[in-house]
Amino acid sequence: PAKTETTQPAPEAKQEAAKPAEATPAQEQADYNKLLEWNASQAQAQMAAQQKLQSDLTAAVQAKDEKKIEEAIKTFNKTVEDTIASLDKLDITAPSVKSIKDQNKEVLALSSELLVDQLNLATKAPTEEQTKAYQAKVEKLQAAVAKLQKDGADLAQKFAPAAPAAPAAK
Repeated sequence: PAKTETTQPAPEAKQEAAKPAEATPAQEQADYNKLLEWNASQAQAQMAAQQKLQSDLTAAVQAKDEKKIEEAIKTFNKTVEDTIASLDKLDITAPSVKSIKDQNKEVLALSSELLVDQLNLATKAPTEEQTKAYQAKVEKLQAAVAKLQKDGADLAQKFAPAAPAAPAAK
């Protein structure tokens, strides 16, 4: 049961008020680099998992095999859980980067939930309530993705002047 909140751009003041960053610029840069490396390493795996899900589902739907559809979804969800677990293992302390990490987790979890809902709606006749709940999740995911993109871009902008591998020059 997710909190229902009206989707509006997050007030900028709220981000500023989030605990004053205790992390040094060097720590923040290091954390940011860790997250970038993680993203790069996961991109390939995520793409492969989605492609596998699509091919498994196509085969299962053509065979009209409910069990295979459920197995394909379970396999995909396990991949998402593993991805979130690997993200959790990243030791990130800088609040600005931790915020992006947490948003990544939310987007991954929501995407996975939506996929399952979408498949359930596609294979069964949904009620109006189910359709509305699905639409609400879609909007929540879109808002989460938009915020992640904006915050991620802000952070990228912050670190753009510094070459990723360059140590702080102080």
